Amino acid sequence: MERYAARRAVYGALGGLAAFALLTSGHWFLALILVGYAWGWADLGLWLAVRKRRDDIERTLPDFLDVLAVVVSAGLGFRQALERVNTVYKGPWSDEIRIALRQIDVGVSRRDAFDQLRKRNKSDQVSQFVSTLQQGEELGAPIARTLLQIAQDMRRTEAQNARRRAARTVPRATGVITMLLVPATMILLITGTVMGSQINFGNLLGNG
Repeated sequence: MERYAARRAVYGALGGLAAFALLTSGHWFLALILVGYAWGWADLGLWLAVRKRRDDIERTLPDFLDVLAVVVSAGLGFRQALERVNTVYKGPWSDEIRIALRQIDVGVSRRDAFDQLRKRNKSDQVSQFVSTLQQGEELGAPIARTLLQIAQDMRRTEAQNARRRAARTVPRATGVITMLLVPATMILLITGTVMGSQINFGNLLGNG
């Protein structure tokens, strides 16, 4: 939070100085654009960082759960297995698990620790992981089987999302190609026709 505030202050100050210089030169429209750019740049950077972090977590989570299920199946308790598997992984998901483990160590219940983990991460896959894990505990389902099921569901969901993204991309790509290719083709055809007909434009324009 301090880094965000400092970055926003720096961008705001630089943008304000540049905008003042533009105003003194009479470029008020450019100055207005620059102020808006400087004001929103820090928010844009924060949004991109949050999105990248969420993508990293969702990419790591299925493999993490597969390994965790194997370790639990080997006979290790869930708490110990979670800590051991987490030492293998690096990144935002590992950091989140480490926070949850510390909360459990100081007396927070496992359910509350994972509820807080879900609240910290606005991710559908994290929410799915926590919800399914808690439901499995309530129903008494084997934890290893529950973890494998969560990983399979996540991969299935990601595959469906990938197909949806591809389906949305095809019409856009077709539209872009149509807008660019058709006019270029028409220009080439017309140019070739005109050059091949050997029309004297001077006579047509009355300059002959």
